[in-house]
Amino acid sequence: MMKQAFFSLLFAFVAQSVFAQQTADFRKIRWGFTPKQVIESEPDKPFSKKKELLTYKPISLAGRRVGLDYEFLDGGLLSASYYYYVTASVTKDSVMAAAADFETHLTEKYGKGKAKTIGDTKDIVWQTPRTQINLTLGNVDRGWSVEVRYLCRVCSGDTQTTGATPAEFKPKKEVKDF
Repeated sequence: MMKQAFFSLLFAFVAQSVFAQQTADFRKIRWGFTPKQVIESEPDKPFSKKKELLTYKPISLAGRRVGLDYEFLDGGLLSASYYYYVTASVTKDSVMAAAADFETHLTEKYGKGKAKTIGDTKDIVWQTPRTQINLTLGNVDRGWSVEVRYLCRVCSGDTQTTGATPAEFKPKKEVKDF
């Protein structure tokens, strides 16, 4: 009788741990989501759907109209990227201002990132136990652009963490969509 109660309690605990709602990794989405789960989580319909890529545009990020790509590997979400670049209506100064604004929001949320500059390209990296965030500003193929990329660390086998377990990690400040 005692043994049966113990196993019932153990099963309930394990089931709760496995099926409990976990916090999102990016927006309202978790790494490993299928394209269908991402589409169900996003408020708008995708602009474009390909086998390993969903594109949403234009969406709002810090008061700017940006693009958002979700990239999948073997049907599971691997990364998500916001992008903003020079067009007929977006100037280099607008891209530079967006990069500074995005950096401010990311620093508010994750603390100071590690920065490096190579030529015209500036890259800042933040890491959480489950995610690597890169803000990249540079003059590439079609002109100046800024990208904020969220990459799954647990999907690629990168298990090094900052000492916090995913359950312990809390951002310094909640910043919508970052």
